Amino acid sequence: MSHEYDDPIPPDQIDEAARFVAERHRTEERGLDGIVREVVQQRFCACIAARDRNGNAPVLEGLVADIASRARALIERGQPFDRVDEASLESFPASDAPAWIAR
Repeated sequence: MSHEYDDPIPPDQIDEAARFVAERHRTEERGLDGIVREVVQQRFCACIAARDRNGNAPVLEGLVADIASRARALIERGQPFDRVDEASLESFPASDAPAWIAR
């Protein structure tokens, strides 16, 4: 996927956004589509995510659809989430992330 400057969006950024959406969907009582749009607004540059720019609508909608599809697949597979990420989500809105020491 790329945006108006033909700079491709790295697949790992899209995968991470999908994981984040799936995690939030699991912990919040909100619809998936609303979370996806919020995450896209927060994580991707204004040249893609700005709603007031008419020329980017196909790219924006494609990005939203791609991330939503990947998040749904993660949710349907019941893929386990990282323990650190899960603890961090459960401790929100604490100011500090939980400490983990490998043993």
